Amino acid sequence: MSTSRYEIGWKGDKSPELRYITYSRYDNEWISVEHSHAIAEMLYILSGEGQVAIASQRHRIAKDDFVIIPPHWMHTEFSSSAQPLEYLCIGVSGVDIVSGMEDFDPIVDLGVARGQVSGMMTGIYREMQRKLPEYEIMAKSLFYSLMVKLVRDRIIDVSQDEERLMRSNIAEVKRYIDAHYAESFTLDDLASIAALSKYHLVREFKAATGASPMDYLLARRITESKKLLAGTEYPISDIAESVGFSSSSYFSQRFHKVTGMTPMSWRRNSLGGLS
Repeated sequence: MSTSRYEIGWKGDKSPELRYITYSRYDNEWISVEHSHAIAEMLYILSGEGQVAIASQRHRIAKDDFVIIPPHWMHTEFSSSAQPLEYLCIGVSGVDIVSGMEDFDPIVDLGVARGQVSGMMTGIYREMQRKLPEYEIMAKSLFYSLMVKLVRDRIIDVSQDEERLMRSNIAEVKRYIDAHYAESFTLDDLASIAALSKYHLVREFKAATGASPMDYLLARRITESKKLLAGTEYPISDIAESVGFSSSSYFSQRFHKVTGMTPMSWRRNSLGGLS
């Protein structure tokens, strides 16, 4: 008897997992706030145009663009008011989605694969929305078909190599910044937490998140300040102090450099639904 046996696995015997799918469309309540996720995200732009900011770099996006956001990278989206953005986003855990990180470009040209990718992402969303019998099985089937299509067409590389995933000490530094962003600490303090030299900490943290530790700290503080500006009536000086800035003038300076607006202008725009 002749027998052929084939083992099923995915680069490390752990398959990627679909964690969620969301549909978003710009409206007057849209507020752009930088944030990050422990998992990768992939966006398909259904219509409209705007920009996506990833690791402090802005990229123009429009209909049919495909956007890859690696795990832990700070990002947010900005929509044109004349042509509102509309997109689907899937969250993927269990893998690091990479594409030559040295010159990583988050905006991918799908080429002839555009129709298939659009159809599969739309299919996933419809299955999750309608919840027909066995909808989760169908959604996962479409998701795996999508992942295979992207890998086979060399649109993405899916890696589970431990050296490419965030090292535990780098993850610990990120967690420390997220928990203590309002406090005063230095790069030396973070290097001690990671048990690395400052040079190696900066290099490895940037490879994992797209930003240096101190740039990530600044982005975290700006993100938290935006929430307070939009959701409270606290004075600018109080907000500056509560998120870790030494003075309101320094806060305003850094806020303007990052967003192109003063904190007060950003507050007015967010309350008016224009941000």
